[in-house]
Amino acid sequence: MTPVFLYSSTMKKYSFLLFDADNTLLDFDENERVSIYNTFRHFGLPCDERTLKLYHDINLMYWDMLARKEIEREVLLIKRFETLFEKVGIKTDAVETEDYYRTQLGQGCQLIPGALDVCRKLKSGYKLYVITNGVAKTQHSRLEGSGIASLMDGIFISDEIGYNKPDRRFFDYVRKSIPGFEKSRALVIGDGLLSDIKGGRDYGLDTCYLNIYNSLNTTKSSPTLAAQSITALLDLL
Repeated sequence: MTPVFLYSSTMKKYSFLLFDADNTLLDFDENERVSIYNTFRHFGLPCDERTLKLYHDINLMYWDMLARKEIEREVLLIKRFETLFEKVGIKTDAVETEDYYRTQLGQGCQLIPGALDVCRKLKSGYKLYVITNGVAKTQHSRLEGSGIASLMDGIFISDEIGYNKPDRRFFDYVRKSIPGFEKSRALVIGDGLLSDIKGGRDYGLDTCYLNIYNSLNTTKSSPTLAAQSITALLDLL
């Protein structure tokens, strides 16, 4: 059985489960890998393992900057490709590349193993919601194509709300939009120590760190609960 690590000595009965999307329900890393490869192939650009890894690291860096309010989302989407092309010595249009990549990304419906089954089982006892940063069109397409959307009672995307996690205004919008919502009965579930765990905790919500890659927590953001797989949620809840 996948181990479950608890940061709280007392278990609660939750009613509202707020799931992050990428690398919580949807396998964003695999989608990103396939989408970048297809994009580079479309434009006739060289793409090897080093390029894929470099883009992944650059993209994470910019999304972390967004969470810290150091960059705007619209700038991020283009800047990541500009930075990548500069580092690998490619001269091409970053805007055109982003447009094609965005289409590819929206078609990627890869799921974290067990995510769909877990949501189906939890559906009978909880209200399920997605809370995610990202481009609305892309996230809706992926969530619908994967089958996750049909199991959710609501989907909240930063692009539509106007604020990104961990901004408390994002969580405030979610709270006001969910009928009967109670902070004490809600649990944020996600892989982002800054966007999900710190954001949820700062807003007064319990959090569950879904640490599927067994990463070391080097931040000061301590979750209420933690698990190494989404299937472990069934035992935890």
